[in-house]
Amino acid sequence: MGQGEFVEEVASRRQRVLALGLSALLLVSAFLIAPYASTPLPQLPHISGTYGAAVAMINLATFWLLITAPAQTRAHSAIAAAYLFAGLMAVLHVLTFPGAILESQPLMGSPHAVSWLFIAWRGGFALFIGWAALRDRHPGIHGAQGGSLPYVVALVVVCGAVAISQLTDAAAVSTQSGRQFFSAFSVYGSHAAAVVAVVSILLIAVRGLYKRSIFVWLVFVMSAEAAGVFLSTYGGGRYTLSWYLARVEGVVVSSVMLLVLGQHFRRLQHRLADSVTVLRSRTETLQAEMARRERLEAQLAQAEKLKAVGQLGASLAHDLNNILQVITGRLTILQRRVGQAADGDSEVIRRNLRKAEVLTRQLTSLSGRRHFLAAPLKLDEALSGTADAVRPLLEARHALSVDCEAGLPAVTLDGLEFEVAITNLVTNARDAMPDGGPIAMRAFKQERGGRAEVVVEVSDTGIGIKPEVREHIFEPFFSTKEQGKGTGLGLAQVSAFITKSNGRVDVRSEPGKGTTFALIFPVKLQADTPGAAEARDVASAPISSGDVVLLVDDNDDVREASEQLLLAGGFVVRAASNGREALELLERGFAPDVVISDIVMPGDMHGVELVRRIRQRLPAVRSVLVTGHSDVAEGARREGVPVIPKPYDLQTLLKALG
Repeated sequence: MGQGEFVEEVASRRQRVLALGLSALLLVSAFLIAPYASTPLPQLPHISGTYGAAVAMINLATFWLLITAPAQTRAHSAIAAAYLFAGLMAVLHVLTFPGAILESQPLMGSPHAVSWLFIAWRGGFALFIGWAALRDRHPGIHGAQGGSLPYVVALVVVCGAVAISQLTDAAAVSTQSGRQFFSAFSVYGSHAAAVVAVVSILLIAVRGLYKRSIFVWLVFVMSAEAAGVFLSTYGGGRYTLSWYLARVEGVVVSSVMLLVLGQHFRRLQHRLADSVTVLRSRTETLQAEMARRERLEAQLAQAEKLKAVGQLGASLAHDLNNILQVITGRLTILQRRVGQAADGDSEVIRRNLRKAEVLTRQLTSLSGRRHFLAAPLKLDEALSGTADAVRPLLEARHALSVDCEAGLPAVTLDGLEFEVAITNLVTNARDAMPDGGPIAMRAFKQERGGRAEVVVEVSDTGIGIKPEVREHIFEPFFSTKEQGKGTGLGLAQVSAFITKSNGRVDVRSEPGKGTTFALIFPVKLQADTPGAAEARDVASAPISSGDVVLLVDDNDDVREASEQLLLAGGFVVRAASNGREALELLERGFAPDVVISDIVMPGDMHGVELVRRIRQRLPAVRSVLVTGHSDVAEGARREGVPVIPKPYDLQTLLKALG
């Protein structure tokens, strides 16, 4: 509940019982004290100064708390005006009471002004409370804003009371035998103020306002006002028991509303603290959810990017492999024609062809559709072979070492992909040390969570990887190398290879102190790829020079280069540009010993479907499929048809044919 709703706050049963009980106790106490009201006590005029100052501060503080409400009803503003009026009158009481500040006279006005002002003070406060009771929920103004009228009235009344008290010198007290006795005006004026307080209580009761917290406590305040004003003059003069008790009552009663407001603000503070706690919790939850959504969106964007890159890579790989196949075939033919004189040039071309082949494998790995031919691999042999293959890529200032722990278990991996991954890491290590340095390849076994693993590390002492770069190194096409010195696919291929191999990669790097890539593989022998055994069985049947080959490929250059390779191997070749043309040859009686077909061809018949139809007619025919990249190659392998990737040379083709 906000400050603006303070007047509307419903009183609890406990509050009503407590306020009414205190009111009754106060009235009973006044009745019991009445017989002793006139008992004289020492004359201490400065008590009135202390009393007035205390009451002024309390009432003005209460007024300030009430007026700071963001939305004030009419009753609210009238109550606030009552406390403004009471606070200012308390200040005037101090200034006009003889001996409160100066030794025996008032600071302003005559010695009789204080009695006039006291009566106006007590009666005026009660009138403002009665006005608040009348203004609350008045027909036609319910919920209306309080406005500034009550505050203007309070200030005008204060000024008027000061003016009237200074215009007359009518005696409010008389001095007899050193004691000050009240005149009839003071007595009846005080009694009239008490009656106004009682009327205010009756208005609160008649209008049913006692059900609300602020009015319940105003009933107690008005009861104390009536009793205090009555007792103050009942003793007959100043400095009596009743006169002093009336001052004590004034301080206590003035504090009641301040305490009620304090409790109200305390509840507000607790609710605010609870709300802040809830908001903080919700904010943290919202921030966590936003962070999670941002991560998911980033992962989705990365996945979509990888998907797009993969599709592009698959398309490029297919076209590049066809081009490489043409170059490979023509190179073989040229080398046969020219002889040893072209061996040096041929070796340079073949070395760059291998680089291009590695690049196309990286592209197909990114597509996520390349078939991994996993088989038990001896890492010591694989690392030694890879080291021999990559040494020509290094210069003399880069020393490559291989250290394999004895007795390493075999790990089920795609040997070709493993070689490509290690080659990528070694070339990255080379580029990280432009001034030269050692490159170390190491393999060892470790235990993790009760499971055996084999770790292959490639380390360098180069420039290292900056922390802000490390999280991006496996992204496709991300590279920190100079333009033209890196494709940004090497580490992406490593990541794809590790994922396909059910392993993980650990990167340890410190700028200026080198980098170590650790490829970690689980030691678990897996069965060969389905259909691999069948493929070996089919490919193991012997063929001989002079066998008839049906060659099917839609690319004219690839088909011609492959035909030249086969002719150079001593085969009889008949070529077709698509599946339909190949089937027409069979319908005309052509019976080949071997069918070599590209998988991806235009039209509604790919190479796998062509082989199926040929086998239905000629069950004994042997088949080999070749591809630059294809999603249906895995189906061919499961059916026992050997599949070799482009580019291939004559030795690879003859090996596949047995």
